[in-house]
Amino acid sequence: MSDALNQAGSGDPRISEWISQLDSTDSELRQAARKSLTKLGKPAVPALAEALGDASEMRRWEAAKSLEAICDPAAVPALVEALTDDTSVKWVAGDALIALDEKAVPEILHALIKDPAEFRDGACFVLHHLASDNEDLRDILTPVIQAMKSLDSSMTVPIQALDALSKISAVDS
Repeated sequence: MSDALNQAGSGDPRISEWISQLDSTDSELRQAARKSLTKLGKPAVPALAEALGDASEMRRWEAAKSLEAICDPAAVPALVEALTDDTSVKWVAGDALIALDEKAVPEILHALIKDPAEFRDGACFVLHHLASDNEDLRDILTPVIQAMKSLDSSMTVPIQALDALSKISAVDS
């Protein structure tokens, strides 16, 4: 386990232990660790966010699932980064972002402006769900979703994402 992970869990020594158990071959131990981290809540978020970058797919999956249950906006940057994961972790991170609702949208749009191809599948999944579940976001996000599905998406997605971001900023101010 990395020093940063140990530091992230330094407020409660159990956090590092539970994080290390998230990729246990013992499913009961793994689920108990996830349940403990979820119950602890916000103090576990930094260590869980770091675990999203772990080499172990199981640990990344369990961390994303824990963050979905905790539903803390502080996890959004790490969850957006996890949308680039080429495993099922991407979809669990997407579910966690959907659970965060509109709090996740600006960070996803920023990621799409920087590198739309890297985030496209995961971002499309999240934004589609948020737009279908939230009438206020539907008009803002639909052009971005359509751009992600277009043939010239690499050119249109950053433009549409920037436009959506400015509309969200205007609503928030």
